[in-house]
Amino acid sequence: MPSTVYRGDLAEVTMGRETGLVITAGAWGGLDISVSTSGDVSTLTFSGTSGHNASYFFDSSHQLKYPKGLLVGSTLRMQSTGGSFSDDDYSNGRIYTIIENGGTTIKVTPAMKAADTFTDATCDYNNDPTIAMDSTASLLVGMSVKGTGIPVGATVSSITDSTNFELSASTTGGSVTNGTLTFSGSIDGDALLIDALGTPTIDVGMAYNSSAAASDESVLTDQFVGLAATVTLPETKVEVFRSHVVGMGRDVVVQAPQKMSNEGGSLETMMHSARWMYYALGNEAVQSPSNTTVVDSGTNVTAIGMGDSYISLTRQGNGTVSGSAPAVGDYIVVVDTDEVLTPYTDEEDTDTDANLEVTTFPSDSETQFRSVQRNEIRRVVALDTTAGYYRIYVDSPFDFDHAVKDGSLGVQGLNKIVLAADNSTGTPHFETTDSAWGNIQNRQKRALFSMWRQPTFSLETSMRTRNVGSYSGENTANVPGGTADSQQLTRIYKGCKVKSWEMTADADAEVKLKVDFDALMCYTDTGRLENSNKGDRYTAHRMFENTASNKITRKTSGIAPNTEKPFFFYNGTITAFNTTMAQVTKFKVSGNNNTQTIYTVGAQPLAESRNTAGQSLEQVPFAGSRNPTLNVEGKVEYECSMEVIITDPLLWHEFRTNREHLYDEPITLHLVKNGAGAAREEVRVIIDDYMIQDAPMQIPDDKSPIKSELVIMPKHVKVVSNDALLHC
Repeated sequence: MPSTVYRGDLAEVTMGRETGLVITAGAWGGLDISVSTSGDVSTLTFSGTSGHNASYFFDSSHQLKYPKGLLVGSTLRMQSTGGSFSDDDYSNGRIYTIIENGGTTIKVTPAMKAADTFTDATCDYNNDPTIAMDSTASLLVGMSVKGTGIPVGATVSSITDSTNFELSASTTGGSVTNGTLTFSGSIDGDALLIDALGTPTIDVGMAYNSSAAASDESVLTDQFVGLAATVTLPETKVEVFRSHVVGMGRDVVVQAPQKMSNEGGSLETMMHSARWMYYALGNEAVQSPSNTTVVDSGTNVTAIGMGDSYISLTRQGNGTVSGSAPAVGDYIVVVDTDEVLTPYTDEEDTDTDANLEVTTFPSDSETQFRSVQRNEIRRVVALDTTAGYYRIYVDSPFDFDHAVKDGSLGVQGLNKIVLAADNSTGTPHFETTDSAWGNIQNRQKRALFSMWRQPTFSLETSMRTRNVGSYSGENTANVPGGTADSQQLTRIYKGCKVKSWEMTADADAEVKLKVDFDALMCYTDTGRLENSNKGDRYTAHRMFENTASNKITRKTSGIAPNTEKPFFFYNGTITAFNTTMAQVTKFKVSGNNNTQTIYTVGAQPLAESRNTAGQSLEQVPFAGSRNPTLNVEGKVEYECSMEVIITDPLLWHEFRTNREHLYDEPITLHLVKNGAGAAREEVRVIIDDYMIQDAPMQIPDDKSPIKSELVIMPKHVKVVSNDALLHC
């Protein structure tokens, strides 16, 4: 008899990166953005995308390729080139919250200001194409306008001189009425900036439909969470307001829901890669991989800012690449050998200290380094080939600034890796021949360390009562309400950050890594509640059924074939105090990022969307207004402990003198996987600038070896890994 209950073996958990969306007028095949305001809500409407391309954010119907409701709660800012957004852009500190996304429209609150209006504008279009402005005007070069004196239906003009406001021919702009120049609608270059926090990475392969049964929505929460022994989902809790009222008896009279939270998430894995250490620490720099394909030599690449979600190639002409253009799904490498400093205590003597300044990436055994090269690698998620807007959009914001190429500094090039089932085109690959078993061809090296920020991630979970896929994006047989219905429940916890973590290992045991996290809010697929054409709007990721189902997609998801074995403590070494610690029986290192979720004053002025049975169709309840809107890092605190069998008085002397151990005496945990190859998977956890806090040496009653549980307080933790994972 088929099961009718939800079971653990029919549940899936995947994760994904979060990145911002930049929606630029004029890009994406000629996108137009119009704004209308009613009360406390402004509606941004998309239209005009004529040059539709499968790699674009928008489809041919102007639909943003993003699941209905999943943007709710994300924050939006505006960047203006001098058009209608100039009084609301991010430089003025204006931040809006998305309360509804419906494909061709996005609704935000608070309401945007009215379009800019400039009075006393006069223009004799036929004789002298200039505009005389009063002293309060603030037009910018490049702004498209119409002015008094321009005949109805005449070509709109663009300002070319900010002193005399001279006009040149253009094709888009605002309108003029009775001598008042009013800007409405977008100007090419105006952009909507949707922040990365709480915005899972877009999947341009998804399909939106007004009918839930015909939708095939998804985001790129297609990443393997790891060899998870236990998963605790962030617990959704509602704070209920309750009040007694005088004269109304002894029972509660007033009861209403208040704020909502999603806290207490936890994931304990048998550590098979360093992926989660990236989310625990916050920054990732990679060694520029070999055997890649050149996309551009760097000549056409504009500067990339920390936090940017795309690479722009518009410095020359239309920014066409000089090499082989990437495609969605490829990996792009930003080659920038300029150094970026890592956390350290001692100041350097000179800027040429060869032992500490990294002009090449740290060697396999190197633990003493103050800096690394700032090369970064990302997955390509969209490609905008619109003339003047050649951009490569990536799956997570960049961790570092990358300057324009200037001699030996800046972006030296863009290279790509096209994933393959073998080691071709630069793809990391696990060798399975007898003589080289375990060798990783094109092994990827990365350095992970903390800085001022932490990346956010999303966690997708789906539950079902039978082992069938989503209706109807994956399976057309399990009609909701039918005999084969799986009763699928899909949720996405977004805006997650690691608040604390712990790596532990006992002798002859697997290394375990536990991360604790909170989420901002929870999206739920409500397609099965719609009045007609019920279905799963969102197609859930099932890791080995529809996501990592072959060699290439397994590499994309971070679970390359044969790399799923965990690291074991018996294949590791520990060094400390400039000596190898041979008698360590237990090891633990932990960190606390002291993150906190913060509630801000918000509003939900829209009427709640419900079906005829009264059930809410909102994927994020109350437009996220009752959830926290910020997830902020605090001070970082690390702690390390080791259980050591005492063999000499070294440890006691180190403890009793309270000597501070700097970068030149790190504690290093080196883990490597079994195999015959030379370039196997390995991880180095480097702990420096530390002091011993406790070193008890009690005489045991059972006359067994004397052990000491050392408690060590480090300032910094770094990780250097070599593996088959392209991007954490």
